[in-house]
Amino acid sequence: TLTISKRYMPEETMPASEAQEEGAADEHAHYECAFHILPTLADEEVPGVVESLKALVMYAGGTVTSAEIAGRYDLAYEIAKQVDGKGRRFNAAHFGWMRFLLAPSVLVALTQELAHKPELLRYLVIRLTRDEAQNPFFLLGVSRPGADSADADAVTTAKVESAVSEEALDQSLEKLVTE
Repeated sequence: TLTISKRYMPEETMPASEAQEEGAADEHAHYECAFHILPTLADEEVPGVVESLKALVMYAGGTVTSAEIAGRYDLAYEIAKQVDGKGRRFNAAHFGWMRFLLAPSVLVALTQELAHKPELLRYLVIRLTRDEAQNPFFLLGVSRPGADSADADAVTTAKVESAVSEEALDQSLEKLVTE
């Protein structure tokens, strides 16, 4: 990933999130790393690979805030990678992600380390906005530690019901039909 520096872009054209955080260069920023682990690894080995990725972040001075291993998935397209000196093509991979706090000055070194992990098929590191950092995404639907599924369903239902009332929906449909 590439961080745009104030040196290359005037503050008035710099994205707002970058301009606000420019003054705090040594503060940690929120990042997310999504990754595909080679499908040739056994399911039992995948958590060990994820732990080694977390260890890389911590060694770089970062803090892992959350992580998830979603499992093995078929890929939308084939990905080619050199494995043990041979070109291989993969149609599936173990998918996972982690969120972490890290000083932006260390990010390049971390991504270089990730690029040299032979277990990774592909990875992507992005810097999160303040809103994204405060509202984590969980692929498996676990929204917070200790939440049971009934509680999570109640929260989801309440959000949907409060978004649009039935009366407002009927009025909108009636308006569309009469026009």
